[in-house]
Amino acid sequence: MAKESGLDVRLYVSGYDLSGDANSLGAVGYSNELYEVTTLDTSATARLLGKVDGTMSVNGYFDNAAGKIHAVLTGNSGKMPTADVNVLVPLGSAVGDPVYGLVAKEAEYNTDRTDSGPITVTSSFASNGYGPEFGVMLTAFSDTHSSAGSGTVVDGGASSSGGGVGFLQVFSLASGSVTVKVEESTSSGGSYTAVTTFSTVAAAAAPTSERTVMTGTVQRYLKVTTTGTFSNAVIAVGFART
Repeated sequence: MAKESGLDVRLYVSGYDLSGDANSLGAVGYSNELYEVTTLDTSATARLLGKVDGTMSVNGYFDNAAGKIHAVLTGNSGKMPTADVNVLVPLGSAVGDPVYGLVAKEAEYNTDRTDSGPITVTSSFASNGYGPEFGVMLTAFSDTHSSAGSGTVVDGGASSSGGGVGFLQVFSLASGSVTVKVEESTSSGGSYTAVTTFSTVAAAAAPTSERTVMTGTVQRYLKVTTTGTFSNAVIAVGFART
């Protein structure tokens, strides 16, 4: 794998693409608590892994238009949302590139006016109830499905046995209802079956987002499929093997 530049990445929050307002991301990762369990008969510190935590911060430019950074991050009648938000950060533009997924509470939101003039925004998120995951994108940033169909196959290199987590962002849906699935197969051109299925989304419900969890074996090859009667579903999908 080659080194990656930080140019042309994306920030998706609960079905909204905030990439055009954000200018930097920080602390996109996770941490483990460490419990010290050093005993009398040892001469070095011993530790156990504890709770997992995840954080992310964003800096950007104030934009109060509908679906933009200020409106989304203060969407609770001018305050921070109290409900969980689904954050998805694709770290590359191609299907199969790394992605970071986080179910979080919005922890802070601040605006600032610097000497240079623009009103800027800072916000941060902290995981809530679920550890964060690094996985792969199954769409190229976002893909538009004009009708039911399939996406590009991603080769995971081998099957895995620990289950997985799916991340869906639905940015818009022109009409009808769409069901998005992640499907798996033992061969790239073989028969595919659903490994996880997201809730059906009607046009009136977009934008929206969801995280799903599955257990057991995940086969080597994965792809996105959409079913239903609909037009122009704009979606982003990630999947992490666990």
